[in-house]
Amino acid sequence: MSEAANCLNNYTTEQFLSPENLDLVDATVAEVFSMMLGIDTAVQPEVTDLGLDIDHLTAVVGYSGTLRGLFGLRMSTVGAREVASAMLGGMPVDEDDDSIGDAVGELCNMLAGGWKNRIPALASRCSLSPPTVISGMKYRVHMSSKSVDVERNYGFNGHLLLLTIHCEDLA
Repeated sequence: MSEAANCLNNYTTEQFLSPENLDLVDATVAEVFSMMLGIDTAVQPEVTDLGLDIDHLTAVVGYSGTLRGLFGLRMSTVGAREVASAMLGGMPVDEDDDSIGDAVGELCNMLAGGWKNRIPALASRCSLSPPTVISGMKYRVHMSSKSVDVERNYGFNGHLLLLTIHCEDLA
């Protein structure tokens, strides 16, 4: 079996949870925010209280193929509104504008695609679903099967983005 074919069949839980994978996630977030939104990000310490008593938007993109799971991001509606404004070239966005959910969904899609395309075992062997956007307070997103998770927090313009990648356990 060729080395490339072996790589495609042997993506492991250890690789998914590795510091190298976190570096790929961080690089993807920095690149997408910088190039697409003109916004700098910084990795933030783990947050134990995301402020669940305020409205949030969550976007999730499923992925399937060599790896199966969910790629999700969560941020306050105020942060989401700022993302939408940046995607629209700085135009002001009303708080009830549908473009906010669209922007958060598209951001999740760009981040999920950017991350998976940095991993040769996933790039052409893993498909993404269209994004789904959830809004409200005090909700959680659950996988239907046992998963391992990578969570990372990023700060941008005084807002917090919680990024979570759920992966079906590869063990």
